[in-house]
Amino acid sequence: MMNKRIEWVDVAKAIGILLVVYGHVILGVHDAGVWGNTFSYRLQHSVIYATHMPLFFFLSGIFAVKWVQRVAKTAIWQKAKTLLIPYFVWGIVQAVVMQVFSKSTNNGQGLGNAVQLPFMPYAQFWFLYDLFWIFMVYYLFLHVFKLSTKWYIGFAAVMFLISPFMGVWEFWRIFYYMIFFALGTLVLNHSDLLDKVNIWLNLILVVILHLIYFFVSMPTALHNAFSFFVAMSGVVLLINLSKHIKSSAIDYVGRNSMAIFLLHIIFTAGTRIVFTKLGLDNLYIQLIAGLFMGMLAPLVVLEITRKMKINQYLF
Repeated sequence: MMNKRIEWVDVAKAIGILLVVYGHVILGVHDAGVWGNTFSYRLQHSVIYATHMPLFFFLSGIFAVKWVQRVAKTAIWQKAKTLLIPYFVWGIVQAVVMQVFSKSTNNGQGLGNAVQLPFMPYAQFWFLYDLFWIFMVYYLFLHVFKLSTKWYIGFAAVMFLISPFMGVWEFWRIFYYMIFFALGTLVLNHSDLLDKVNIWLNLILVVILHLIYFFVSMPTALHNAFSFFVAMSGVVLLINLSKHIKSSAIDYVGRNSMAIFLLHIIFTAGTRIVFTKLGLDNLYIQLIAGLFMGMLAPLVVLEITRKMKINQYLF
């Protein structure tokens, strides 16, 4: 990891985690029947899900450059500690909670998912699981095989193109997102390229690409390839926006985005269930309340664990 934090990365993480939480809130109210399959829902879902996770894989790649220089034992343990331990701890906790409230949840997740965690992620936890394996492949290429970053990016590009046809295990998802991670590894040596992007032209490009992506029907392979340009245009836009935002509160959210990512589903789903049982099924109330609780409650839990001095084992 780098000794000095890059401020815009924390801002970008804050924006990204906001999109993650809101994306799960709208998905939850849709699956619960509170929000129908309207044009507004489908457009928002398309825009959010085409961009937010590529952003996080891209940001993860930035810090992989220093990490990959470590000896194998240190490198693997560092990723196991920061990715796999939270994956198993909170994957089990969420599975237990979902089992208890299984009659009220949308998808019937529960203890069966906890049992499958070693070989099959569920819910939001797929990101940690797949990111770990992407880090391992990156380490093999650069530290074990002694290949250059160009070879790694080339491999990632090829695997990205065939990822829609890899329906076994997590291969399709690992190889879909690996290219964004790979491109993120170039940032430290080519940050000037991001600075040269005109933000207004970038915004226009994002709008045009998203509209094409949403309205135009394409064959699977072409749709997958086109999604790369949709995602990267959005990633670059969010990064450039992040460079213009200065806020200690936003920085705080970004620095602690992992806690929000791990815990938000429990609180967004819980809020939706409670509001529905109380008869508060107004769409806008549910959206606002779900987003508020999904962002705030995990940070409260984080601060409590910090007071108890156990946060380093959980996040």
